[in-house]
Amino acid sequence: MIYLYPANKMENLLFLFDRISQLSPLGVFNQEIVLVQNPGMQHWLNLSIAKQRGISMNVSYALPAQYLWKLMRELASDENVPVQSPYSREVLCWRICRLLSSNKVLEDEDFTSVNQYWQLKDSEHSRHFEQQQAQLKRYQLAVQLADLYEQYLIFRPDWLDAWQQGSLNSTLKDFTNQQTDVRWQAKLWAMLTEEIPYNPVTLVDDAINNLANKKSILPKRLSIFGLNTMAPMWLSFINQLSEHIDVHFFHLNPCFSYWGDIISEKLAFKQIQAWTDDVTQLETHVGNPLLANFGQQGREFVSLLQDYSTFNIEAFEQLNDTEEQTEQLSVLAHVQQDILTLTDKRSQAINKQDDSITITSCHSALREVQGLHDFLLHQFNQDSELTPKDVLVMCPKIEDYAPYVHAVFSRGWQDLDSNIPPLPCSIADRNAIDSDPLVASFVDLLNLPDSRFQVSQLLALLRLPAIASRFSVPVESIDKISHWLAKSAVHWGIDSSHKQSFIGNDANDNYTWHQGLTRLLRGFAFADSQSIYQDQLVLALVEGDDAVLLGQLLLFIEQLQQFTLLLTQARTPAAWHSFLTQQLENLIDEKVNAESEASVDCILQAINSLVEYCQHAGYEQDIELSIVIDFLTQHFSQGDASRQFMVGQVTFCSMLPMRSIPFKVIAVLGLNDGEFPRQRQPLTFDLMANTPARLGDRSRRGDDRYLFLEAIISARQTLYLSFQGRNIRNNSVKQPSLVLKEFMDYLTAGYGWSFEREQQSSSDLRELAMQAYSQHNYTSKYASFDAKWFNLGQAHESVQQGQGHSSQLKVTDDYPEHIKLSLDELVAFFMHPSKYFAQKQLQLYFNEQDQVLSDDEPFAIDQLQSYLVRQALVQANLEDKTEQNSNLVLKEAQLSGYFPDQPNTEQVFQHWQDDARDFVSEISADNKNDAIAIDCQLSVDIMLDDKHQVSFDLTHKFLLKDNCLLRYRSSSAKAKDIFTLYIEQLFILVWQQQVDLPSLATIQAPLMDVSHSKGFYFNTKAQQVEHFVLESAAIDSQHLKQLLRVFLSGLQQPLLLNASIAHMALQKKRGKVEPMTQDKFASFWHGSHNLPGFNQDPYIDYFWPDIVSYTDIETELMTLYGPVYNGVVKVTDSQKKRSQD
Repeated sequence: MIYLYPANKMENLLFLFDRISQLSPLGVFNQEIVLVQNPGMQHWLNLSIAKQRGISMNVSYALPAQYLWKLMRELASDENVPVQSPYSREVLCWRICRLLSSNKVLEDEDFTSVNQYWQLKDSEHSRHFEQQQAQLKRYQLAVQLADLYEQYLIFRPDWLDAWQQGSLNSTLKDFTNQQTDVRWQAKLWAMLTEEIPYNPVTLVDDAINNLANKKSILPKRLSIFGLNTMAPMWLSFINQLSEHIDVHFFHLNPCFSYWGDIISEKLAFKQIQAWTDDVTQLETHVGNPLLANFGQQGREFVSLLQDYSTFNIEAFEQLNDTEEQTEQLSVLAHVQQDILTLTDKRSQAINKQDDSITITSCHSALREVQGLHDFLLHQFNQDSELTPKDVLVMCPKIEDYAPYVHAVFSRGWQDLDSNIPPLPCSIADRNAIDSDPLVASFVDLLNLPDSRFQVSQLLALLRLPAIASRFSVPVESIDKISHWLAKSAVHWGIDSSHKQSFIGNDANDNYTWHQGLTRLLRGFAFADSQSIYQDQLVLALVEGDDAVLLGQLLLFIEQLQQFTLLLTQARTPAAWHSFLTQQLENLIDEKVNAESEASVDCILQAINSLVEYCQHAGYEQDIELSIVIDFLTQHFSQGDASRQFMVGQVTFCSMLPMRSIPFKVIAVLGLNDGEFPRQRQPLTFDLMANTPARLGDRSRRGDDRYLFLEAIISARQTLYLSFQGRNIRNNSVKQPSLVLKEFMDYLTAGYGWSFEREQQSSSDLRELAMQAYSQHNYTSKYASFDAKWFNLGQAHESVQQGQGHSSQLKVTDDYPEHIKLSLDELVAFFMHPSKYFAQKQLQLYFNEQDQVLSDDEPFAIDQLQSYLVRQALVQANLEDKTEQNSNLVLKEAQLSGYFPDQPNTEQVFQHWQDDARDFVSEISADNKNDAIAIDCQLSVDIMLDDKHQVSFDLTHKFLLKDNCLLRYRSSSAKAKDIFTLYIEQLFILVWQQQVDLPSLATIQAPLMDVSHSKGFYFNTKAQQVEHFVLESAAIDSQHLKQLLRVFLSGLQQPLLLNASIAHMALQKKRGKVEPMTQDKFASFWHGSHNLPGFNQDPYIDYFWPDIVSYTDIETELMTLYGPVYNGVVKVTDSQKKRSQD
């Protein structure tokens, strides 16, 4: 007998299950057999039983297909029926793969389209790579066919039975455009059943025939818990089984009325348009629109159950329809009652809104998670009995949200010592390849034969503790190795022959691991500094104990190179198992920590599965590496539903069918248009997709719609729904998922909700601001608890209100007595005061990034490297007139690996050499003696006002030639050059006025005669030398006081005063300064003609997101920078000529 227990709440099904077990207990040695659809339901059921009884024991849980195959195998009385079903998808794909390469298939004309898909046209003359691709295509086709046949087994067993019997014509009549596909699929199935006749279809018949004779092996009782769908074939077998044992079917039914004949509104309107007589009253045929639109899967299952003789024991929980009790119901409870009673509230609408249902619109997945975090904290504040284990959060694809969950929940900004720690959470259903770096790295290792051996890829492998430990490389030493590789110019390729295999031409060792490691080895062996040996650049980067680290790096690269060569060989499944297991031990140290042990176990399980499936399929052919990679990737991409589900924390998981477990709070994220319900594009040769659907057929879209319905009826107190309703780039409106839109329409029509975005104050849609620091997040209903985002928002708002730039800030009068700094530091401040303040006072570094190793060799000349070489050439020509030093500079640059390996690079070098000679010639023509460098400290006392005198100690390296301070750079003059030239001379002038001659240090003595400064700069675009002069007589020594006061003020607040603005506003063009207008300033601020705007500087954008008025800063700009540009004079060509004469 089949006992059917329909109920609208899972808790009631649990109660019935427990009562039956207690009232009708099995024998001590008999297990309670319970079929569940997934481990999540098993876990909840087990925990719930233990909570009610105090212990859960002697209960065996199983998945329906696995248990029924095992039972049918025992009933079939044939020892040749394998334990592992040869018709399971995992085994069937290898059987099909073997058959596709057999002569029986290759020579059959009906398989022409199949053979053409994966076979090569001329395999004898094809490269090995193409042959590998052909084998991979054959395997991937077999995987798709195995999945297709599995669907046929469950939903079209009559087709397979007819094909096995050779009755092809009985199915051909159902197809008009796919008869070719029917023929080859039928023939392929016949070949499969000819090999192993025990497919589930025939096995069911054999098992049913033996039920009466083998009652002793049947379970005493079979319980099926929480399934909302089952294939007709299995239902038929269970019906036959129920004639011999009791079968208890605990079924979650959202509606107590018969709803097998209701139709969706979409279908109803189609029938109205067709003017049929079936829908005289729309409400009667639709019933509750949520149930009609979302419940197709459950509705068909209810209809299937009606075909069998069952004893129904209903356990629906319906509230008394009294006015007082109805008023106390939340909107969520009302909606659940509407579904339960098949009521359409739209026909008897009420006006009711509360917090039991919350619908949130966000700009991104991150904001969805942040909004949920704030919402949950409010729920915990309002309900003292609510705990993290009472909360379930579902997403269409958990991998899209896992990083944000870790950032917001697990690794939030909150201090763990504070009174409000982060909410504990667990993430279930994650797949290994996305969640486990070691597993993903193992797949990367298998892809090494097709890899270019990029430097970033290999270094990423070495950063994993398990791999680093195997080669005895300390993790903290990886940055040092990264520095070595950057200096060695390692980009990609093992050596020249490996490079040649990719580019197809003659290749050299440039940019390869071989060249880079050779440089390091030779540098350690016999070089104390960078040098050239045997036409190779030798780098003296490794010394002392670092030699051990270099040896470990060499061993790592050598091991990977050897592993790569071994991978190219095809092997049998058993040989692959032996090889991969050994290599796994060679490359990974599983004992480094518990996570590594779990990762290695996961990898070994996948390798074992490969061998196991092939053995069951009788597949003994050689397997190419590409097939092994595809198999393992698919294996690692399957979510693990048994881990991290309901472990006493807030549970995040994917939306999986038949996981309708009740929680007090259920949240669903990612209900975006086009992403949910999820779609699956059918294969062109999928016969089921091209024929009318039958009762009980499943679809991804139908599963997801029913999942949404289950989420609604499983929430006990609160339902939280979230979608990305705004475009993060332009803030345009985006639509929610169709299922959410239908739910919102029902709330609008039935309960008076409003989701108008233009009327946010009265809208029931919770719209989050795009940024977490927005003040709106702290004034809305579910205000955020994050104090750090709030403080950042306050600072940002104050800046937006114009409190940031210097003209609105008072200069401080709280001065220190003594300040010690370098001239370079002072220059850095006046170049960018707000950046200096952010980095020194706020520790805010926008542009600071770790050194990123490039996988691409240089194809264009880098501007920084170009400047460094040109500057080194100028320095070399100044020091040595014989060009020996300059030739060495060019040779080192050529061998450095920082420049493109192209024929014209040498011409560029020669051009730089010529420029350097001309530049040095002009510098030397103006001065007779050689320049000397003076590195010293100068001290001055500055009266900042009437009360405060501050002592400044300035350290700097001065370049002196005769009585002139000299500066030169192989680049056009920038604001920094002009200001440095000025501040050097200004500081020396003040120092000369204050110096005590008796205490004058010898090294400082030459500075006493300094009377002017000269700067020489080579404009590479104009190919000419720019000459600047600054006389001491043109300087007001009191200007230093003003500069230092602003410097001290800028340590306490961001200042908009900036050398870039000054250079743009004050530099002379054709001998005069052009007047600055607001329009010109706006063009400079926002950028124009493909030139980047001033506001693209992250520090400027942070403190001043909106443009300021130029008049607000003009006065201070002229006061601070005006004397600089007035004092530093550019020498014209005519002045140069008169000076030389």
